[in-house]
Amino acid sequence: MIPPQGKTPSAIQPAPRNQINKRLLTTILVLGFVSGLPFLLTLSTLSYWLAEVGVTNTTIGLFMLVSLPYSFKFLWAPLLDHVQIPILSSYLGIRKSWILLMQGGLVLSLVAMSYTNPHKDITYTALAALCVSFFSASQDIIIDAYRIEMVQSREKGAAAALETIGFRFGMLASGAGALYLATIFDWKTAYFIMAIAVGACILITLTIKEPTLKLSVVGKSPFSSEKNDHSNSITIRERFHVYASPFKEFAYRDKLLYIILFIFCFKLADTVLNAMSAPFLCDIGFSKLEFAAVSKIFGISLMVMGGLIGGVMIHKMGIYQSAIMCTVLQSLSCLMFTIQAIIGYDCSVLMITVGVESFCSGLTSAIFIVFLSEFCC
Repeated sequence: MIPPQGKTPSAIQPAPRNQINKRLLTTILVLGFVSGLPFLLTLSTLSYWLAEVGVTNTTIGLFMLVSLPYSFKFLWAPLLDHVQIPILSSYLGIRKSWILLMQGGLVLSLVAMSYTNPHKDITYTALAALCVSFFSASQDIIIDAYRIEMVQSREKGAAAALETIGFRFGMLASGAGALYLATIFDWKTAYFIMAIAVGACILITLTIKEPTLKLSVVGKSPFSSEKNDHSNSITIRERFHVYASPFKEFAYRDKLLYIILFIFCFKLADTVLNAMSAPFLCDIGFSKLEFAAVSKIFGISLMVMGGLIGGVMIHKMGIYQSAIMCTVLQSLSCLMFTIQAIIGYDCSVLMITVGVESFCSGLTSAIFIVFLSEFCC
């Protein structure tokens, strides 16, 4: 990864040997919350909004397309490593400056989304939701890069677990929090308050430390905001090389297709459930408050527990054995929704369904983060 040019704040000092850097892990926890805050606003929370105003399940299913930036964010991830934001990157560093820019885009997109009416013109809602997904996915790129650059090997399991916990608390705010706000006020107010909450995260971002990296052999990026004597001689081929170099330097590029297929299959069920569980439960007869209390508060609490146990599993069993076990558990947990569909409206069964699925989701998410991070080191 290309380091930031210009002045950057000093990085968090590495902890002494065999000692966990608690300050850094706290930062990872907070950034996990920041990353998770906008996540459900284009998935289950939005799906429930659409179902409530009478949008068909087919259309709601097609709304999964607005979450595509989360799947294709690797395409512009190299640009976020090389491109510097004029002036801002020189003072804050490339990581912090990009996070701030994405958070600003999130605020504007959520405000725009709050003023849309999916019942009258669903196209504007879709466009606003797509912008939210793009800025949120881009923010995740930078936060993941920050964690990989800052965390040492002995802290990987703890960092992954804490990031997952923070992410789940962010989901709690955008899930149960937004649903409660929509019940008390309306959907417009709920999304507007979520925009304010994301805006408050800008203050959190300003307090974190910027990673300090040694300059790589590539040297200064051709996309740097700083002018140099050779800036006019940079060819399109050289710019493409800078963009493509992370893919060329990827140590596992001969297995890239298998890795992509694994990610696709691993996240497919989780993505579908995030988008379609809300209209499914709404059709069965569960209210917003029941959905928020069971699916969000109870469910996300078990996700947090699963994330903690996932971190312990990595430490005790190793990453590959843990990944295999969690893949099997995740596939079995999805079958609980089949049982829910057969039984219908029953809060006791809903708690079991959501509890099993949420616990396995938290468990697999923590392990999934560490598993993919192994390919980035």
